Amino acid sequence: MACPHRTAHDNLYIEDFSILGTELFIKRSRSAEPKTVQYRFFDFAVLTNGRYCMHYDLLLKQGLVIDPKNNRHGVMDVAVYAGRIAAVQDRLDGDAVEVLDMNGRIVTPGLIDAHLHAFANSCDMGIHTDRFCAPSGVTTACDAGSTGAANFQGLRDLLARSVRTRFRAFLNLSLIGITGAVGELSDRRNANPEACFRTIAANRDLLIGVKLRLGPGLTWDSLEALLLARQAADAAGVPLMVHITDCPVPLPQVVEQLRSGDVLSHPFHAFTNGIMNPERTAILEPIWEAQKRGVLFDSAHGRLGHFNFAIVRKALELGFMPDVITTDLGIPSATRGPVFDLVTTMSKFLNLGMSLQDIVLRTTARPAELLGLGQNLGHLGVGAIADIAVLDVQQGTFEFVDTDKNVLQGQQRIVAVSTLREGRVCYQSGEAVGATSTKHRAVFN
Repeated sequence: MACPHRTAHDNLYIEDFSILGTELFIKRSRSAEPKTVQYRFFDFAVLTNGRYCMHYDLLLKQGLVIDPKNNRHGVMDVAVYAGRIAAVQDRLDGDAVEVLDMNGRIVTPGLIDAHLHAFANSCDMGIHTDRFCAPSGVTTACDAGSTGAANFQGLRDLLARSVRTRFRAFLNLSLIGITGAVGELSDRRNANPEACFRTIAANRDLLIGVKLRLGPGLTWDSLEALLLARQAADAAGVPLMVHITDCPVPLPQVVEQLRSGDVLSHPFHAFTNGIMNPERTAILEPIWEAQKRGVLFDSAHGRLGHFNFAIVRKALELGFMPDVITTDLGIPSATRGPVFDLVTTMSKFLNLGMSLQDIVLRTTARPAELLGLGQNLGHLGVGAIADIAVLDVQQGTFEFVDTDKNVLQGQQRIVAVSTLREGRVCYQSGEAVGATSTKHRAVFN
């Protein structure tokens, strides 16, 4: 890229230039020296020998950039300035405080895990949440209904004091949230749509939706609970997320209550009342219709029967893919498996036949939109927050396990090499050691 230069008339300096089609304008200055020159988004041009040249905080050289939102898939340079994406091109000239040679490694937007549990049972991953996010390329996450109106403040305090990973959360319809000891809505008195609405209204910086779990022993009445959750979500003007593993009622009765932007979690369980017909040969028509009208299907790997390889493989063969790929991570599944982390879940989909491009889309741009963060996160467009994951796809023989203890022998494994949040490294592996690695940097800023 040629450096900008001073114009010949009235002491005006160059007015515009383009980076990947995005124009960045410089304000005019009538002074003899360009001290007041400013960019609309950045001021990373440095006057050198009478010419403006680009100066970045960080330059990632020659990585395989996969940025589905911006239709990028190729070897490129990525520049960062002041915590934002400054430029993405085949090759970038200019100085940088730090230059990192990617050596062909994969460079994606920071990964987003839109379904995990940081505070189930008022603890779960808790103060250790960052150590299970950053080492897998995750810069943003969403707690999927661990707390209700009565104990949400505990989650809020945890995130403010002890967690650096960027967070959003769904609020459980149940006042008490997920306790583990008893179904949170087995007692009708715990269902309080008004309290749910009030809590969301008072915490819109963090709360983005209502969560309902339907399953054996979880509710006093599945359909009545669903209607109350719908009422709370509509009152608050937010999406409804519904857990449906081993759902007590036929799934079509559930999805008919869901609208565009709502989320259906755990579609790949192998219990009755799933997304397929009893013979497991076809996706139910109401499921196709729901996805077409904008209901989001969330893989939500988890444990306890949520994720079955045979169901996933057959669904992919039938052309049905989840809209977002998530872990449903908690302390048990992060430390003992079978989930471990987001890149391991991504690896399973890769070995079951999904393309890397489709997987990255469902762990970056799609969940960013779900969380209401799509303008600044989930992509590497100029001006976006510089959350970046550097990944490797290792070749070899790897063993993966689903929630029913079925084993998948795979030939590829995705691992995180580096994780950057707002342009700063928060995790750096000595080598790509995979899901069990706990080496990371705790301080993000």
